Amino acid sequence: AMAGRGALRGVRSLLRWPQRRAGIRELCRAYRNLGTVAATTEAKSGTETEERGPMGLPKFSEDAQLDFIFETIVERRPDLGFTRRDLPLNVKAFQSIGLKTLGDAEKLSERQWEELETEHGLVPGSETVIKTILYGGYFPEYATEVLSRGQELCFKSRLQRNLSTDPYWEPDHLGEPLPSSPHACSVSMPCWEHIVGYEEGDTDVWDALALGYPRFVVHPYCARLFRACEREFAKFEESCFAFPSFKVAMRACDYIRHKNGAQTPLRIHEYKNTGIYAVVFPSGARDAVLKFWQHFGFIVSSRWAEDVLKEHCCEDPSDFPLADPCDVRHHTLPAHLQAEEVGPSDGSVASKQLSSSTEAKHVIRHRLAEVAGGCASDVYLYPSGMAAISSGLLAAQSASPGCKSIQLGFPYLDVYKIQTVWGPGAHFISDIDPQCLEKISKLVDSEQLSSLVLEYPGNPLLQVPDLKELSALLHSHNIPLIVDDTIGSSANFDVLPHVDIVVTSLTKWFSGTGDVMAGSMMLNQDSKFYDKFKALVETEYEDMMYDKDAIALEINSRTFVSRMEKVNESTKPLIEFLRQHPAVETVWYPDSVTDPDVLKRGHGGLFSFVLKDRSKSMDVYKHLKVCKGPSLGTNFTIACPYTLLAHYDELEWAEGLGIPRDLIRVSTGLEEAEDLIGRFDHALKFA
Repeated sequence: AMAGRGALRGVRSLLRWPQRRAGIRELCRAYRNLGTVAATTEAKSGTETEERGPMGLPKFSEDAQLDFIFETIVERRPDLGFTRRDLPLNVKAFQSIGLKTLGDAEKLSERQWEELETEHGLVPGSETVIKTILYGGYFPEYATEVLSRGQELCFKSRLQRNLSTDPYWEPDHLGEPLPSSPHACSVSMPCWEHIVGYEEGDTDVWDALALGYPRFVVHPYCARLFRACEREFAKFEESCFAFPSFKVAMRACDYIRHKNGAQTPLRIHEYKNTGIYAVVFPSGARDAVLKFWQHFGFIVSSRWAEDVLKEHCCEDPSDFPLADPCDVRHHTLPAHLQAEEVGPSDGSVASKQLSSSTEAKHVIRHRLAEVAGGCASDVYLYPSGMAAISSGLLAAQSASPGCKSIQLGFPYLDVYKIQTVWGPGAHFISDIDPQCLEKISKLVDSEQLSSLVLEYPGNPLLQVPDLKELSALLHSHNIPLIVDDTIGSSANFDVLPHVDIVVTSLTKWFSGTGDVMAGSMMLNQDSKFYDKFKALVETEYEDMMYDKDAIALEINSRTFVSRMEKVNESTKPLIEFLRQHPAVETVWYPDSVTDPDVLKRGHGGLFSFVLKDRSKSMDVYKHLKVCKGPSLGTNFTIACPYTLLAHYDELEWAEGLGIPRDLIRVSTGLEEAEDLIGRFDHALKFA
């Protein structure tokens, strides 16, 4: 019964294009569930079915399949007056027609369907029957080809889409992965109401999402891996999450007990010698586990989960075939950037995909160090930007146990949570203005602090302090400065000489493609705290970046500096246009930085703005012809109502700190400035 209801949900989803993938998955899941029931019945009865269907499941009898198909037809097209006795004839004719994929069926015109009905003696409604059979993988002999071929066609059409010139911006594009990759790190939410629906758990919105930002929405491959762990290790009313090392799994257990009580029963098991460790927890503790996954960022990547599923679960988890990272990159990069490489000056970077992940990681470390002016041996790679940030914060907390930190500037939610929920607490100074140094001075005079944490520039108001003055003040009181330079990037701002630890989300500008989760932490060798931090980091560090992620990241980042130069070039005229537009009230952009000791190439591609008439924000956002969704730093322009997306449950708090709820944040891609100005000019006509 559960499987049948799942199939009907799937068929209903098929009627709406954004949910067709979900519909296919529901039908396949129903087929699997029925097969599992049949297999269980076999085991209990001591009998064995010789003929097997797809995925090694028992093959259904023809009558059972006809019953199932009949119910789906009645659900989809009650207007046909279809009867159960009509079905065998249609199915028999279908098997003789030779239509093997949904693509084949979709190509037939109405006239061709009429000819088929006449030639094969089909009753009215045969098109619905045949497409239902193809959608659901019925009959079993067609199931494998239907799913693989049909989804391959679907994916190839997406792969050819250049999101710079042909973005997912219309309402019907809800749920499309950004970019068009099974490992995409963002998802299309083209309308204001989609963001609200996402935050409020609207099933219509969530059902349409192919995936989401991997720390906030568990990737479908990882979700399947968790279920595989549950089948292996979990008991009744228990669940599993998988983590990339035993040490991380232990830390997750500490966090769960911190949130849910010291007596929470937990177990850790390695999954099939893969280096992935499953934490088994009471299902009621799921929220705490999700918070650890989100706040600390030590996640299992989608590529790693995919490979484990293929190798150990006898299944291919892909909803569509994978593309080589180069393929996706070449669909989004201008031609003059595709062949260019940016790497260490020793010329060790080849213009081909590196086969060794060790070599790829070596190149990435050297590339980061060269651009930032550091040393490759002081660069540490992580499975996400948040994992790098949390590692830097935990190192500072370990160096000064029990001491609070200072959060300067409007905080990224997860960074602030680590300081306040897991750590000993933080002093929050929200405004970066001439008075902030005076406030900091009073704090450092009154107590010992573990660190000051800062995004440079800030997010979403792009505020920047005087780094040299701030650094001098802190160091005179033996307090380290930790800076997240993701927003501006090391290609634009020379941050490292003035700070002690630099953390970066490599998912963003460094990768550009938006299909790899990764992060880095870099220590400053000239820092007075270097020896202490070096010893702490070396003790705790584990290389958890998956091999295929490293290879993809190395390829994506070869054009890092050139891409940032192009982004700078396109963003500046757009900022000037928006500042002069009569409908725009304020534009936030960090072009106040002029110090040559800090500014290198430009001011980056991130900015925010609000309209004079805030009630028009939804209309402007809806008509803005760029990709829209979470994340930033992609080769294609991407926008989002940042405050709504990041602080939906605390909008009044955010507004009290000067962050408007109607703010729209934009990350410029590689489009030409004139093109972007035209798109924004069109959208602002609705202001």
